[in-house]
Amino acid sequence: MAKGLLTALGVMLVCTVIPVAQFLLAPFGPFLGAYFGIRSVDTSGSAPLVAAAKFGAVVGTASGIILVVIAVILTAVLPLPGKFVALTWIAVAVFATYVAGMSTLGGLYQLMKARSAPAAAPAEAS
Repeated sequence: MAKGLLTALGVMLVCTVIPVAQFLLAPFGPFLGAYFGIRSVDTSGSAPLVAAAKFGAVVGTASGIILVVIAVILTAVLPLPGKFVALTWIAVAVFATYVAGMSTLGGLYQLMKARSAPAAAPAEAS
């Protein structure tokens, strides 16, 4: 699970730091991150939706923790009025929820695609 989580977070980071393309890639970063990250997670024992939801929850929680740390640093360092502090915490909740939802969708798409792909035919012995 840790390898898939780090893969998902890495893909999301890459999608946000590429200049010019970040406007198109950043909103799809959690989807793409989960699409590639869930490949390294063992999901053989559960239904695709359950496995994708668990993975999305893990990615959303990890990104939520990162966002909370950033918000704490910003509110401690910058002299923000009360309404901006409230908006900061609302944004943390909204973005963490968005990441969890999009990660669930990306993981579900990968799992459904992998399970519906036809099995490779064994090579014929000559």
